Amino acid sequence: MKNWESCFTVDEHGRAFKCSKCQTVSKLYLPNKLEIFACPKCKTIHSKDHFEKYLKLPNQNAQFLKYFKIGTVGTYDGIKYTVIGQVSKRVVTRPSDMWEEIVLLSETGEISFLNCSYGNYTWVKTHHNIPAQQILTNIESTFEFEGRDYSFMQGYNYQSKYCIGEFPYNLVDVKKINCSDYIAPPHVISIEKHPDGKIDCFLGQHMTRKQVSIMFNDYRIESQEKEGIGIAQPVLGNVDVDKFTKFGLLTILFIVIASIISGNTRANRTFVKSTIHLPLSEATSKNPEFVSNSFYLDSSATGNYLEFSSYVHLSNEWVELGLTLINEATGEEREFGVVSEYYSGVDDGYSWAEGEETGTVGLSEVPGGKYHLKGTIYSSVTIDKTIFLTGRYGGTEWWNTLILVIPLLVLIIVLNVLKRNYEQMRRGERDSLFGLNDE
Repeated sequence: MKNWESCFTVDEHGRAFKCSKCQTVSKLYLPNKLEIFACPKCKTIHSKDHFEKYLKLPNQNAQFLKYFKIGTVGTYDGIKYTVIGQVSKRVVTRPSDMWEEIVLLSETGEISFLNCSYGNYTWVKTHHNIPAQQILTNIESTFEFEGRDYSFMQGYNYQSKYCIGEFPYNLVDVKKINCSDYIAPPHVISIEKHPDGKIDCFLGQHMTRKQVSIMFNDYRIESQEKEGIGIAQPVLGNVDVDKFTKFGLLTILFIVIASIISGNTRANRTFVKSTIHLPLSEATSKNPEFVSNSFYLDSSATGNYLEFSSYVHLSNEWVELGLTLINEATGEEREFGVVSEYYSGVDDGYSWAEGEETGTVGLSEVPGGKYHLKGTIYSSVTIDKTIFLTGRYGGTEWWNTLILVIPLLVLIIVLNVLKRNYEQMRRGERDSLFGLNDE
């Protein structure tokens, strides 16, 4: 009867494995570390420690990713990696949570694992400096490692459904291994604690289909169908939403405080005051014109909000100032008007009045610089008048402040909603980014 040792042989490539069932001879890549071998042809599983038992395991209907046949070679960062095995795994309590694990052997002799779950790839390698015991006993769900903040993603037990190729470890008796995944996208740490207390640690990162496609020079991988969000897939362009939120809120606070201080220090400060005499003779014969003295406006990031007011004593009359604000450096002109009108009387024994002797108008986003006013007077006056024209800085320019604050606040809200939805998709709690979740 055949046994483990009798399956080893030699071919033109060196040491090989001869299947005890179909007699197919396969090249070995790790003959001295081999523990499990699943025949690429008939799928029969051979075990170093459980030879007879594992021969009976069902594996004949195994289906594997066609891109990663045994012996396929890929190159990453100038190092060649050879596919030596492939395992189909799934979470014990969630059968639909499954992935393919491709075992890679580097030309330097290191083993790594390229995992693919519904088109989402993660590449992990053994890492011996991860403080696994400290992490597993820490009641906190987050920790820092190598300058990155990792958060707990999931805990689970898995089982191997199918396998093919050679493995330097036992991949069958794995149901009692407690697994924990921690993520700091695009990086991931996986910790596996065995029943005997042994702990294996893996450090890896998310791989795009394009990266894997380039690695193995196989365009089919890039066009592979993809579902959901990868366990360590960075989202939103890998933006740190928490840091952006903190920075954004601090920026909003700064803008609001700056606006309040700026408004309070400038509010109602007069920058121009003119007294305009309007003789009746001129008012009735033509529309008089006037030019104010030059004045300076403060420089402001959002521009100045200005209030112009005119006061004239009226009695069933109106006066309109057609004004032009002229920037003496650029020649830019802003036209506007200020109207004062006041009417009163008595009808059926009741007195009435309407209008205001003071007219006011505001201008926003006026840049700093040297200006003067040019104006034309229109009126219905019946006696000589004196018009008092005043220009003041308005109160806190909240409209300009809101123009800055609202888009930033909306962006913060949108990013946080998208982050929440992405994370729910990552954990399988949501089927789509904008649809309703499953709960």
